[in-house]
Amino acid sequence: MRLLLHPSLRALPRAAQRDLRSRIWLRLKSQGPRPSQRNTPKAPSKGAVHEPPTPTVSSAESVKTTMRKGPPERILIYYGGTGRAMFLGMMRVTTIFLFGAACFLVAPFCYADEERQWMTPLVIAGGAVPMISFAYVASPYVNFIHLALPAFARRSREMAAHYAKDLPPTAVLYLNTMRWNTIPRQTTVRLGDLVSDRDPIRPVTFRNLKPVQLPWWRTKAPTQFFAAAESKPGRQTTAFYPEMWPAIYNRIQSQAKKR
Repeated sequence: MRLLLHPSLRALPRAAQRDLRSRIWLRLKSQGPRPSQRNTPKAPSKGAVHEPPTPTVSSAESVKTTMRKGPPERILIYYGGTGRAMFLGMMRVTTIFLFGAACFLVAPFCYADEERQWMTPLVIAGGAVPMISFAYVASPYVNFIHLALPAFARRSREMAAHYAKDLPPTAVLYLNTMRWNTIPRQTTVRLGDLVSDRDPIRPVTFRNLKPVQLPWWRTKAPTQFFAAAESKPGRQTTAFYPEMWPAIYNRIQSQAKKR
């Protein structure tokens, strides 16, 4: 800067002074300190492959991912079979249609004839007997049985199988049966409340000693159930464990000796 203000430069022409000052100024400017490039991002080269940043996964998210890969909260351990369920459903529908035909076709015809009016209640009762009888006999049949798994048993299939080998008495089972009108019914029971049982009229293999108390306006919760010793084969999925049912069935049958 002192060179630009030196007195000897005044003796030169103004054009030479401007030219000399501009050159000196450009030289001083080029020799100034450069900004630091430590924090500036580097431009990727043409041949380099851009790798996306790896996302950070928390411990809670990793646990949820592991549980998604394992079994669900409820696993199917018993399947009664498609053929038996279809047969029972068709028989229920048939008896309902017979009762409807007796009430709306045969009974009005008998009531219209004065000599056969006394047969009207007999026709209605005769149409109701097959429906009520079959509904009572077929009600214990179990179509599906699901087992509730705790969180630690849902990590893998091996953990679920290990849990099923030694179930606690508080293990929850969901028994799916069929109502008289073919609507599915689900009954929640505990393994410790099931004991072996037999019935002289209808097929029964075990009973629930502590049924749920329902309001008076609802139908009574079922207590007797029928399930075979082995599950029927079905579609192989991550939620179907038919190999667990024989051990659970034998345990239910042996619990009657302790009571």
